[in-house]
Parts: sequence; structure tokens; C-alpha cells
Amino acid sequence: MGGITPLVTTALPLANSVIGTVRTASTGQSSAAAQQAAAQQAAAELEYKRQQDAAQAAAAQAALEQKYREEAAAAERSAQAAATARQQQAQLEAEAQARQWAHDAELRQQEQELQRQKDEASAAAAAAARAKEMDDFRSSQEQTLAQLRASQEEAVRGKETDAQTQLSQLTAAADAAEQRRLAALRQAVSKTRAGLGARGVTAQDGSGEAILLGLTNSSETERKDAQATDQLKRAAIQQSLDEAKRRNLLELSQLADRQRLEYMSKFF
Repeated sequence: MGGITPLVTTALPLANSVIGTVRTASTGQSSAAAQQAAAQQAAAELEYKRQQDAAQAAAAQAALEQKYREEAAAAERSAQAAATARQQQAQLEAEAQARQWAHDAELRQQEQELQRQKDEASAAAAAAARAKEMDDFRSSQEQTLAQLRASQEEAVRGKETDAQTQLSQLTAAADAAEQRRLAALRQAVSKTRAGLGARGVTAQDGSGEAILLGLTNSSETERKDAQATDQLKRAAIQQSLDEAKRRNLLELSQLADRQRLEYMSKFF
């Protein structure tokens, strides 16, 4: 509307001037002049109307252009506001998304930590259970080994007792046999000397001495044979005892080897 007022203000004085001139001329002139004045007046009115129409059209065009500019400015401001709003909304959404991602990451980390703790606890429990099972199995094996060793030691003690009894019996039998041998030797020597004396032969004679020496040698041979037999019996007793101990050691070693293989195959 600001462009309409100058145009109207400019056109009105010009039209008024023309109309005043026409009216003044018509007063002092003839009819022809009056007609001419009327024609001029009409022309002036038309010009005035044309100028008014032109001024109104210009004012309308200016108003329309102003409206377009204002609408364009409003649309631009609206677009800028919308862009700003979209930018702010996008920023808010990005910040919310970032917070959500951070929250999700923290939850995942917490879950991973809980799972790690559970895994560690499970592994520790499994390790403890395995260690207990291994200890129980080893204790059972050691108990079995100890029972075998104890039974073997008891059996060996029994064999050692029997061996001592047998050795004592051999010693007693050997002493008794030696006493019998000596008694028989003394008796044989006495009889021989008595027989030699009846024949007039003394022990100092060569033949008498040879007879007595033969008796002594025979008795000594008997003694040595008895000792050799006694030594063989004693060696047999000791050998039986040693063999029992060796069998025990072999049984212990074989059992230990079997247990070691069982332990390795069960736990490794």
C-alpha cells in the first residue's frame, strides 16, 4: 500500500487543474467554446480516471509484489525455522541415540562381566570338583596300596616268625646231633681203646693211633655233612623268605604301575 499514495497524490492536482481551467474558460466563451471546454473537461476526466486507474493498478501491483515479498520472506523464515527445528530434532535424536548406545554398551559390559564371573566361578567349581575327585581317587589308590603293603608285611612277619622257628629248630636239632655225635665218638673211642688194650695194643702205637684217628675222621666227616645239610636247610629257609619279599615288592610295583596308568587315563 505504500506505493499507492504517491501516485494518487501526484494525479489529483493535475486533474483539478485541468477541471478548473475548463470551467473558467466556459464561463466567458461562446457555446462552441463551451462545447470545446466540455470536450476538454471530458478528456480531462478521462485522463484523471485513467491516471486513477493507473495509480490503483500500480498500487495494486506494488501491494501484490509486497505481499509476494512478505510471503516469500515468511516462507523463508518458516523454512529456516523448520530447518532449525529439524536440526534441533536431529541433534536431540542423535544425543538420545548416543545415550541409548552408551546405555546398551554399559548393559552389555555388565552382562559380560557377570558372565565372566559366572564362567570363572563355574571353572573354579569344576577345578575344585576335579581336584577333589583326583584326591579321592589317589587316596583310594593309596589306601589299596597301603592295604596290600600291610597284608604283605603281616605275611612277611609270619614267614619271618616261621623262619625263626625253623632256624631255632634246626639249631636245636644240630646241637642235639652234635651231642649225639660226640657221645658216639667218645663211646667208640672208649670201646676201641678197650679192644686195643685187650689185644695188647696202646693208643700210642701206630696201628692203634690209626684206628682212633679213623674214628675221629669219620666223626668229623659226619659233623661236616650235618653242618652242610644244616646250612642248606637254613639257606632254603632264607631263600623262601627272600623270594616272598621279592614277590611282595613286585606286586607292589605292578599295583603302583596299574594305578598310575588308571590315574593318567582317567584324568588326562
